[in-house]
Amino acid sequence: KEMTMTNILPRLLMVLAALFLATLYFVPLWQISLYAPQYPDGVHMYIHIDKIGGATPGTLQNVNILNHYVGMKVIDPESIPELKYFPIVIGAIIFLGLIFAFINKRKLYLSWVIIMVLLSILGFYDFYLWEYDYGHSLADDAPIKIPGESFQPPLFGWKTIINFEAYSGPQIGGWFAGAAIVFAFLAYLTHRKQQKSATPLSSNVKVAEAFTALFLITGMLSCSIQPDSIYYGEDICSACKMTIVDRQHAAQLITAKGKAFKFDAIECMLRNKKENEQYHYLLVNDYLQPGDLIDAQKAVYLVSEEIPSPMGANLTAFSDVEAARSSVQSAEGKLFSWEEIQQRTFQLE
Repeated sequence: KEMTMTNILPRLLMVLAALFLATLYFVPLWQISLYAPQYPDGVHMYIHIDKIGGATPGTLQNVNILNHYVGMKVIDPESIPELKYFPIVIGAIIFLGLIFAFINKRKLYLSWVIIMVLLSILGFYDFYLWEYDYGHSLADDAPIKIPGESFQPPLFGWKTIINFEAYSGPQIGGWFAGAAIVFAFLAYLTHRKQQKSATPLSSNVKVAEAFTALFLITGMLSCSIQPDSIYYGEDICSACKMTIVDRQHAAQLITAKGKAFKFDAIECMLRNKKENEQYHYLLVNDYLQPGDLIDAQKAVYLVSEEIPSPMGANLTAFSDVEAARSSVQSAEGKLFSWEEIQQRTFQLE
């Protein structure tokens, strides 16, 4: 009975890993989105393991129309062989995971993780080659020709392509596939910890463990979203396109997908922040600590003509009320909270 109870958790984790991978048959694995002034809500193309589609039925057609202007190939899912054999490969990996859960050997769990890691690396490499071919193999009779310009979408993250902001990143299925690797590795660790009569690990297994742990840690760290550094005198304001030089009034917002937008003034950020957009960070400079970005939603704001800001709104942020009040004593003006300051309309110079 004790041995049976010991074996349950690793098996359960391995079964869950296989089930997570099975979601790829129902939800998209990856997405590529394009944003531009004429497409403020974006054009979102979703890549499944067996098809390519979009948020609307006409998405792929719209992408092909846009691609046509610069001479890119037509994206034809029927001509992509990976979409035909990928479902078979995923099915085999799922079946293998369930068999390994039944056998319940820690080396098999680790083997499944390594297989998934190697397949992920191969998948990213294949995806890069696919993007490279579409972005560089351009028709000679394209309506728009820009010498030296590459139209290859980013492998991961954001990239500016002419007047488009392109984003590439995992969709629901991609996150579940990552979770499958993590759960399988947890199954291995749990089995190893619970096994009472464990024998010394061979050097090969130790190397495999170290490689797998490094991959998982690196993957988790790369997915974390952090504020970007503002390089004063070099970075350009995402709104007014002026060089950011003022360390007391600059601001930054990071979208939920990790895209960083930098502004030379708080008023620029407020005027360009979308009402229904989800943001991971909203940051403003503390006037009394130049270059020190603080949480915009917790800051206190002063509007005073005696402290001008780069775009003429006379808007300044402070880390707390006391600091702001002490400034009000020397500079006439009015204090606002984050909620209040968003209701004001700023006329930019």
